[in-house]
Amino acid sequence: MTMSTAPMFFFIFFVLYAPFVKCDHYFVTDVDKNTCIILDSNITGVLHYTKSDNSTEQLKFNISGRASGSCKGTQNIRISFDSSVGLKNSTLTIYFKKREDSFQISNFTLEVNFEQKLNATGAHHMYLMDEHAEHDVSSSGSEAYKCSEAIFSFREGSTINLRNIRIIAYAHLNSTEFSKNQEYGICQLDIHTSDLVPIVVGICLAALVIIVLIAYLVGRARAKRQGYASV
Repeated sequence: MTMSTAPMFFFIFFVLYAPFVKCDHYFVTDVDKNTCIILDSNITGVLHYTKSDNSTEQLKFNISGRASGSCKGTQNIRISFDSSVGLKNSTLTIYFKKREDSFQISNFTLEVNFEQKLNATGAHHMYLMDEHAEHDVSSSGSEAYKCSEAIFSFREGSTINLRNIRIIAYAHLNSTEFSKNQEYGICQLDIHTSDLVPIVVGICLAALVIIVLIAYLVGRARAKRQGYASV
């Protein structure tokens, strides 16, 4: 593989295999052990907080922890986690509301406790959903929601990114895993991406063929010149 063709191979590999990265798995069950919420995702965040010198700091972190929640009324899932960058006993909570026979996310909060090393003005802070935040995390009928990325926006500019997300709420499942026959509602982002992927891959492959052909012709021309020189 030449240096010029290597980036194309890596790009094609990323496009085709990025969606299959293993995700963290969370679920909530009721008193009868029926599962009402399942969430699979790789979750990361970016927080903005104020330090004791009144400056603003940005903190990037991963969320991977334990799930709890409620299947009654306004269903919710709470992911409790610690982060080595300086967050402890923190919780991401996602709330759902029912729409006829489907669901949608109605609210989310992020409660964090800062370790002393971060020098935050307060040890505890509650981040609230930005009222103007736009997201399309919802389903139709018995479908689950699926997307390569969903973004939760909070006041003060902080965000949570849920990559490769699969989620369902208000379900009545006898398993804590998604069924192999589960149907999904695909987000608008992935609908556009799925249309573009075959085009992009086709262009990359065509360009790769052209590069290989040019390299072959150049090599053949050099070989002929070397043959003439030896004669």
